[in-house]
Amino acid sequence: MKPYLLLITAFVFCFARTDASWAGGRAYITNQGSNNVSVIDVASNKVIATIEVGKAPVGVAVSTRLAKVFISNVDGQSISVIDSKTNQVIDTLAIKGSPVGLALAPDDSVLYVADWFADQVLAINTSNLQEQKTVVIGQAPAGLLVSKDGRRLYVANRDSNDIAVIDTASLTIITRIAVGKHPYSIALSPDGTTLYAVNVQSNNVSVIDTASNRISNAIKVGEHPYSAAVSTDGAYIYVTNTQSDDVSVIDAIQQKVVATIAVGAYPEGIAFDSATRQIYVASWADNLVSVIDALSNKVITNIATGLKSRAFGQFILD
Repeated sequence: MKPYLLLITAFVFCFARTDASWAGGRAYITNQGSNNVSVIDVASNKVIATIEVGKAPVGVAVSTRLAKVFISNVDGQSISVIDSKTNQVIDTLAIKGSPVGLALAPDDSVLYVADWFADQVLAINTSNLQEQKTVVIGQAPAGLLVSKDGRRLYVANRDSNDIAVIDTASLTIITRIAVGKHPYSIALSPDGTTLYAVNVQSNNVSVIDTASNRISNAIKVGEHPYSAAVSTDGAYIYVTNTQSDDVSVIDAIQQKVVATIAVGAYPEGIAFDSATRQIYVASWADNLVSVIDALSNKVITNIATGLKSRAFGQFILD
């Protein structure tokens, strides 16, 4: 082969690579203590930007379609809107209450906001942030999720110890599912058939069938669990335990903990990156994000972030 053809072949090969090292994802980590967001490139596992937002940011929702990242500022009583192409705040929406959990409809047309102190959920039109509707739910709503078909919104009500199931068309409550004590976060299986509710004071995870809205099991995890993420294939559920400083790995078929991974102090937010098959865990007390390899269940690196990292919600943008 001629030398110039060798160069062309090498050039094409380089830019055709699809392995994890060339993944384009970013993790947006809210830092409640420093009022900013750390942006981590998941290919290099390095912080590539720090974005100033409102006071005490907690929740995150990301949209590839809109190229936007939504951040809830609980003490600032606002939602910061970040342009993911420039990593700049392009809008700030004032909220009368205290926003915590965030979730987007499957088509990204509606942003749902859990208002912690007002005991309600806001439904905000993402194309016109002033167009809002509210639904009063249980006490101290935190984690939110929307069903795969967009017809149901699930809300974890910490102080009323239940999951509210809301019809998104009418914004009315269909039913309430009693779970463990102080449910804070929820996660959904990839096929949408199973909901996992993380119960802080019960130290367990309720397994809920979404067709019947009934609990099939309660799985014991570590001390004071906070949040959960599900692997892309649905085989494993990863749960952060704030008081035991670790992550419980649950086998979804066996419905039991099969591994425990030590991470930073007071781990809270967690997300699974499908491109790299890595798990990202924000540790509030150590001001860092631990990166776990899902194949070995070992921490491969720790990334320094801002103060009191929380990253509550789906914080990885593909």
